[in-house]
Amino acid sequence: MASTGKKCEISGIYQSDCTNKPQIALSKSETFPPYSHCRRAVNWSLIRATTHE
Repeated sequence: MASTGKKCEISGIYQSDCTNKPQIALSKSETFPPYSHCRRAVNWSLIRATTHE
């Protein structure tokens, strides 16, 4: 699990632990964002890994 402010280690689709469970796509080395609806840092879980060539 990753949290707001950390670098993404695996490109993929991530879901937050916020109440409405938003999903985002991130590429390796991008920074996990905060989610403004929750007004706090959130944890992000990998839903599906993707590959970029």
